[in-house]
Amino acid sequence: MTPEDDPAGDASLVTDLVLRSPYPLLPTPDEIERIEFQHSVVSQILGCRFLPTIGHFDIHSRLSILDCGSGSGTWASEIGFALPESTVTGFDIFDVPCKFKPANVDFVVADANDPPMPFADSTYDIIHSRFLLLGITNWVRYISELKRLVKPNTGEIHMIEITAPPLPAGDDDTKMIRDLVDASLGQANISIFMASKLGDYCRAAGLTITHEKMYPFAYGDWPEDPEQSRVGGLMLSCTMEGVQKIAMRLCETKGYDSKPYMAQVAAYLDQKRKPAGEIWYIVAKKME
Repeated sequence: MTPEDDPAGDASLVTDLVLRSPYPLLPTPDEIERIEFQHSVVSQILGCRFLPTIGHFDIHSRLSILDCGSGSGTWASEIGFALPESTVTGFDIFDVPCKFKPANVDFVVADANDPPMPFADSTYDIIHSRFLLLGITNWVRYISELKRLVKPNTGEIHMIEITAPPLPAGDDDTKMIRDLVDASLGQANISIFMASKLGDYCRAAGLTITHEKMYPFAYGDWPEDPEQSRVGGLMLSCTMEGVQKIAMRLCETKGYDSKPYMAQVAAYLDQKRKPAGEIWYIVAKKME
């Protein structure tokens, strides 16, 4: 696929770097909107807009903050507005299309799979990395790069990843999807179920874990639990759209007919099945 082949996309964002990346979701305008929606829903699950362990920041804080895989740029811009005396740098594999950002926020193009990234050693007070499971091919190498960038002893790396709803190994209803994932993402060494191993990856990279928590949620409507039902319904909608896009892109890459795969995707995330989801949150430090 080339940028010109995607009529819904912004050709200025779908660069050669984006097309070479294993990340299967192209930065089209509707995908940027989905990312912004996802940020809002995940904030409800975590109970905060920024970082659960920090809560409220001192508005006069003078921090150096790095946002990895900025996507729409919403998180970086929001924390930039909240902390006007801090500096925030965000990066992604495309020019982050953030419409509203304060003067203390900048975005650059960088590839987390191609270290060293263009940032100085021991620079950042806070590094924020969220939902990169579809793009990182070597987690220990990536986290080791974050270790290089964070300030020793006082700096913190905050990592947030989500697990995909499980694909039962003996379930014929999801066999085609499993085969598609294995033939595409698996070959790129990408696991959609890596979130629970995030702490192990951090330890393997030589970091010290200071906080580790799993936030459970449920996809779909749960009438017996109105709060869970509201969040679950929103996550189902957001995830369904993302999974459909991934299946379409992977089918296109492999030259498969997408129709039977899309039927399995719909069944896979059917609200009646109510698959469980997990968001893992890790805080780690470089102790010297």
